[in-house]
Amino acid sequence: MYVAEIVRKRSGAPVLSRKEIDIIGENLVSDFNPDAMHTPQEIDIDLFVQDYLGADQDFQYLSHCGVYLGMTVFNDTDKVPVYDPIQNRAEYISARANTIIIDRTLLEENQEHRYRFTMGHEASHAFLHTPYFAYDPNQITLMDLLGKRKEAAMIQCRVDTKKMNCEQQAVWTDKEWMEWQANALSSAILMPKAMVHKLVRALRQKPGFSQKKEIQRCYIEADTVSQVFNVSFQAATIRLKELGIIRQEICMTQQVLCFMRE
Repeated sequence: MYVAEIVRKRSGAPVLSRKEIDIIGENLVSDFNPDAMHTPQEIDIDLFVQDYLGADQDFQYLSHCGVYLGMTVFNDTDKVPVYDPIQNRAEYISARANTIIIDRTLLEENQEHRYRFTMGHEASHAFLHTPYFAYDPNQITLMDLLGKRKEAAMIQCRVDTKKMNCEQQAVWTDKEWMEWQANALSSAILMPKAMVHKLVRALRQKPGFSQKKEIQRCYIEADTVSQVFNVSFQAATIRLKELGIIRQEICMTQQVLCFMRE
């Protein structure tokens, strides 16, 4: 499996730019499915998680109201909090290290895009952030004996594609940066940079495309990226903005683009 060279803080948290994350995403996809870096196509995110990362998948209700969409378990534990809708109560279940849990609501109809992005987000946590959260169970420390280990065995995520491009903030904690990194890498895996550019270049070479109004061109590009990579229209639009394909001014009219699609 591809091993990325990542600069880390003493805490184990990665220090990564968007450019570096795009490179990691392309290297992962190339190693997992080389053809996907020659022909723009949907990435089988379940196969990527199961066969490439070797992670277990599980599906539970992670809350009573759907606030948590995904969870990555880094250490063996019997304290994974889930919700039992039949008994209408919270309870704990066991899970092994390297387990990705997706909220069962994402298995419902019309949730495929959120499911795919969430699975990519949790896979990104597993790939990037294990050194931050995981620990050696054979090394018992005083903190363990006192039940005061600093980090939990898992990370719960409110995955939101709206925050994919929000990297400017006065002060971010390690965990806030890691959430941004997981969003960015999920996007880079599902929509590899080189393949997005290749797809858009092919669109722009079609007869009559350049004569269309800019907002029409942006709509066609976002809609095509959405369909080819099987991601949401919103995620496609944000990705095109990140890559400089759609101008910031047009991104401000994202609601208009979505309205056109409807």
